[in-house]
Amino acid sequence: MTIKIDLGDPEYHLNPWPTYVRLRDESPVFHAPGGMWDGSDFYVLSRYDDVSLALKDKKLFSSQIRKGDYLNLPMLVNRDAPEHTRLRHMANKAFNARLVRTLGGWVQEVVDELIEEILAQEQVEFVEAFTTALPLKVVGGMLGIPLDRKADLRRWSSAVMASFAVAAGMDPDLVPGFFEDIVEFGNYMGELAHQRKGKPNQEDILGELVAQLEAGDMTRDELVTMAWSFVAAGHETTMNLLGGGVHMLLTDKALADRLIAEPELTRDFIEEYLRLYSPTQWLLRRAAEDVNLHDVTIPAGELVHVLIGSGNRDPRKFQNPDVFDLDRDTKGDHLGFGAGPHFCPGAALSRLLAETAFRSFYPHLDRLSLDPQEPPRLRTTQGSYGIASMGILVTA
Repeated sequence: MTIKIDLGDPEYHLNPWPTYVRLRDESPVFHAPGGMWDGSDFYVLSRYDDVSLALKDKKLFSSQIRKGDYLNLPMLVNRDAPEHTRLRHMANKAFNARLVRTLGGWVQEVVDELIEEILAQEQVEFVEAFTTALPLKVVGGMLGIPLDRKADLRRWSSAVMASFAVAAGMDPDLVPGFFEDIVEFGNYMGELAHQRKGKPNQEDILGELVAQLEAGDMTRDELVTMAWSFVAAGHETTMNLLGGGVHMLLTDKALADRLIAEPELTRDFIEEYLRLYSPTQWLLRRAAEDVNLHDVTIPAGELVHVLIGSGNRDPRKFQNPDVFDLDRDTKGDHLGFGAGPHFCPGAALSRLLAETAFRSFYPHLDRLSLDPQEPPRLRTTQGSYGIASMGILVTA
């Protein structure tokens, strides 16, 4: 039976693992002729070593996947050196390790407040109540976006992710209005930045970006670019990690009991979850020159789907890769946040949010259970893997 990848097929989004096995074993460099919505070809890399190569080798693979059209957005993920180097330097100045370290107390307050609201109810839809609320509050707060714009921020974040899916080959008619939402977000961030000019730096991300703008080191368009990047980096992966992690804690009592007894293993829990259920399933590259792998040549200029989710389950790299193993020695080798120069700038924040959240839930797990009337439903967003909705019952 011929391997087929249909980017519009929900089954490929919901259960890609069998396809990944066949790709790795039968066609590690898979050619999908006419696989994009416009009839263009694309190629797929599925083995760990090839995925890692594509993410790290700037000579063979370009990150600027769109040129000369409306999707050529000046985001970090869509640029190569030297422009990417300059933009990433700006991003690192705004979103540095010092800033993340100072967030711990505030993040704990936000987590505690959200958990308190959950425990005060008898039933909650957990994705709405927590997994979207936490990163939206934190990332939105760091960008200076007021809480009354939470629904808009969710819509804008979805639009950024939709732009990646369309760039990958999905029919844009499946996500109507996404580009208008991206433009609206950009205009809004420009307005917020204008309001901050000439005022003391509030030492959040927006404050650092405005400082660079006022110093002449950054343009308004580049500031908007940074905002897009931080929303994508700080929201999507974290949301899927939080929902899937809590679901695992509620369905695997032995795991939950061990983490309650040994909370210092929470970071190991996070890394192994990111490996097994990579919230971002693939990234995109273009062949910068003819690339020959496994006796297949990817012609220069062709689009390449780099399957992080498959590489992270490659038995050539990870023993018993489809099994969650808290004691796995190689869990830290996962590619869940990418690799190389485009390693996710929001990784430190995502880990901080997840560790704070899981540790804070441990004392309350005995009061929480899955609602059989509202079973978990997976997301069908292309390129993402996570829970779209999940009912939870709360006992007194």
